[in-house]
Amino acid sequence: MIFSHINELVALCAAHGVKEAIISPGSRSAAITLTFEAHPDINVRMIPDERSAAFIAMGIAQQAQQPVVLVCTSGSATLNYAPAVAEAFYQEVPLIVITADRPPEWVDQYDGQTIRQEGIYANHIKSPYNLPVDLSHSDAKWQANRMVNEALLTAQTAPFGPVHVNVPLREPFYPEAHEEISFETPRVIRKFAVDQLPNEAHWELLLDQWKSATNCWIIVGHNDPSKELTAALSTLKPYANVFSDIIGNQQTEGVITSQDLFLQPANFGAFTTEAPDLIITIGKSLISKNLKLFLRKNPPKQHWHINQGERLNDSLQHLSHWIDARPAQFLNELSIRIKDSKSLSNSFWTDRNAVAKEALRKHLAQTEYSELKATHEVMQAMPESTTLHLANSMAVRYANFVGVDSNRTTVYSNRGTSGIDGCNSTALGAALATDQMVTLITGDLAFFYDRNAFWNSEKFNNLRIIILNNDGGGIFGMIKGPRQQTAYQKLFQTPHGLTAKKLCKEFGMSYLSVKNSVELKDVLKHFYAKSKTAKILEIFTDSEESAKDLTSLKQALVV
Repeated sequence: MIFSHINELVALCAAHGVKEAIISPGSRSAAITLTFEAHPDINVRMIPDERSAAFIAMGIAQQAQQPVVLVCTSGSATLNYAPAVAEAFYQEVPLIVITADRPPEWVDQYDGQTIRQEGIYANHIKSPYNLPVDLSHSDAKWQANRMVNEALLTAQTAPFGPVHVNVPLREPFYPEAHEEISFETPRVIRKFAVDQLPNEAHWELLLDQWKSATNCWIIVGHNDPSKELTAALSTLKPYANVFSDIIGNQQTEGVITSQDLFLQPANFGAFTTEAPDLIITIGKSLISKNLKLFLRKNPPKQHWHINQGERLNDSLQHLSHWIDARPAQFLNELSIRIKDSKSLSNSFWTDRNAVAKEALRKHLAQTEYSELKATHEVMQAMPESTTLHLANSMAVRYANFVGVDSNRTTVYSNRGTSGIDGCNSTALGAALATDQMVTLITGDLAFFYDRNAFWNSEKFNNLRIIILNNDGGGIFGMIKGPRQQTAYQKLFQTPHGLTAKKLCKEFGMSYLSVKNSVELKDVLKHFYAKSKTAKILEIFTDSEESAKDLTSLKQALVV
């Protein structure tokens, strides 16, 4: 049987810019998957594991800056999308989650693969849509068209994010031999977004606050790469101190990047008099807990946060003004309006940044082998125009200490929910969406947790994975609470004794391993050479020694 509203759903996806559909196999979803496969403008990829499929879709969407469709069958398959849906919600990545469903009369009747799917993602999608099951009336067809248009527009309206389209279907849902899937031109609803800036009265208020301030920080949180934002920030560097975590993708010349090293709690007292009285924040989450703690303890007089959409971000607890605008556009206008004003930049912070960078350089030169040293060596070896993915726990933190040149490396990390699930899959998705080299730096637990990322028939020979294998959750050894527990090894460190060697053989990837700096430097000489398969480099480390190494670096920066 051919479902005309499914044909229209797929045609609308294409009309709204969808070029990729990630599908997991199933029978109830057959009508949807066959229709996506039939559309000439949409590339279909088959990923068996729904949890991996959803993170792969997110990696593609991040890289392509376009919405990606997910399709799965009914029942528990839909629940496996949930971790990636939540991550996409907080990262503001547009995913179109399409789930096949049983007809409503069969819900709660103990029939196979039938659960309560309507609204299943609850608070972690922008909006849910439940398509009508009976489309015999013309109003129902109009409703289905309107709902799909709305879903696709909503996903791509700031803040971007996932939407859920639930599609209940009655049998039969396979086309007969004489039936052919075809596409008519659907009604497409277009939305025109209008850029906006504060009005003159608001500008007068903001500029009065600027003139009253003595010390301004511009802080870039989790943010996609943006040359427009880079240019806007460059015009403001003479007027304010600009800070960026590695996931802000704004670590360029003149930007302060070592705040997680020099802003240690032991230094807060000495730095209090240099705290900013005006903060301008951009982006989402911050990696640096120390930065957040310092600003919460030393509240500015004014805090402006710039973002589009309805989501208020007050993570520093002192927000005074929420400016609904594109950050680059706002900052460009601000730079024009303050060009004759005094500078609110403070050399104290640029000096502290320079001291921290020099301390890190000396520390790495003196360190024989550690996870921090290995991370630095890997990042130095990465080729130009690399996409770097960082798994959660210590990998993203080590990389944040080291820093990058954002002009040559773009950085992604699943810091929406900061879970270890899906890190492999997200990086693999990025590798599928680009011809450039993609590097994932990950810990052993995050890597093995997401091993099903590689269970598919896709080719991703441009993917390089570095595993920091300390045989467990080494990050817990750096936290006083878990470390002091008698059951630390069993409940927190969770040693497993695994290596990635057999996994690489199973999935046809090249495997290398090292246990010291000499071996690491030798392997890195050819690790990024082109190859027919993905490569995995497993760096075996000692978690206790790496924890001591990081502690000694931090102690050297206590004033």
